[in-house]
Amino acid sequence: MSSSFNFKQSRPTLISPHGRAERLPLWRRAAGCLFLAVALILLGASAGLVLTAPPPADENRGALAAATADASEAAATATAGPQATATDEPPESIGGPAPGRMPTLSSGQIADLLATPPEILAEEEVEAITGLSYDPFTIVPNRSRSRMTSYTVLRGDTVDTISRRFGLSRETIAWCNSYRKAQILFTGDILNIPPSDGACHTVLASQGKDISAIAEQYGIDDPFLIIDAPANDLPEISPDTQLPSGTRLFIPGGVGSIITWNAPVEEDASGNVIAFARGHPNSCGAVPGGGTFWTNPLPNGTYVRGFYAGHSGIDIAARTGTPILAANGGPVLYAGWNSWGYGNTVVIGHGPFSTLYGHMNSLAVRCGNVVAAGQIIGYVGSTGNSSGPHLHFEIRYRNQPQDPSATFGIGW
Repeated sequence: MSSSFNFKQSRPTLISPHGRAERLPLWRRAAGCLFLAVALILLGASAGLVLTAPPPADENRGALAAATADASEAAATATAGPQATATDEPPESIGGPAPGRMPTLSSGQIADLLATPPEILAEEEVEAITGLSYDPFTIVPNRSRSRMTSYTVLRGDTVDTISRRFGLSRETIAWCNSYRKAQILFTGDILNIPPSDGACHTVLASQGKDISAIAEQYGIDDPFLIIDAPANDLPEISPDTQLPSGTRLFIPGGVGSIITWNAPVEEDASGNVIAFARGHPNSCGAVPGGGTFWTNPLPNGTYVRGFYAGHSGIDIAARTGTPILAANGGPVLYAGWNSWGYGNTVVIGHGPFSTLYGHMNSLAVRCGNVVAAGQIIGYVGSTGNSSGPHLHFEIRYRNQPQDPSATFGIGW
């Protein structure tokens, strides 16, 4: 038996790590690709955050700078030399501590300082010390309007609420809009709103009035108030200039024609007027009935002013104290003073009609009375918005003003 060793047969077999491997399953390969993609996305997002990060805020930079300054100061203090203790003798130099020594506080002094609340100075004291004032609020003063503007009426608006909103009188609103809008507002109506109290005027060439005459018409002594008003946007002209027909002017401080204001009424199911200004102290509440025949309310008067779009009745002049007669029979719906410009007033119901008698000097009827046509109900006067003794007489059908002169029997 041979004892020789066969090296070639006993040599171990080496397997290279780079040798051919078995093929991986498809799901493992897909998972590996997915994880690799997620890693790349996260890497890109991190790089984007680093590149687009905003610079530190001012307050952060300020805090960092303060911290750095404090650290530098502490380092300088530490290297300045040995510090003096509270028991050290004071320096001989009056001007400050001895060279090489820094003043310190004892533990007792530190405790006293910590126990003492900080002193808060008033703004006046800070300003006196630093010369600086601090006002955290910016106050913008109210700027007055100088031009006309418009306002769209909303549900629930009245002339009173709109005038208060703009700081104007309700007469100003009435004088710068149509008579209908001044008396009855509808949602969506567009109102002209002037910059201040005054009146509005539309030039009619047929009247031949220059600016001086227009100013006089509205009680203005200086016609340049109209010329210089920014709302009018007029060129440099003289008071004797006649403007083109249709030119609209705002008259600052001007006073227009007398305005009489409608009061709310109530009707029954048949359309009969049964109450006038209900809830007012001088209203008689709901009183149905009335209606006989028409007659002249002031046969001894003088007809001075008629019915038109800006005037809801007729004016009949007479001496103060002249008796006023009921133009038709019916219950008294209102008797007394009112705030609509009529002064002492009587309102009588006549079914769907009602009559109003304004500016009386005194009344001869009161709530609860039912009057007959031709009965004395009061006496001529000049109360309310009146320029002289006269009767302002209205006939209304379901609260809509009618021309009294067109009513048979009235006599005007």
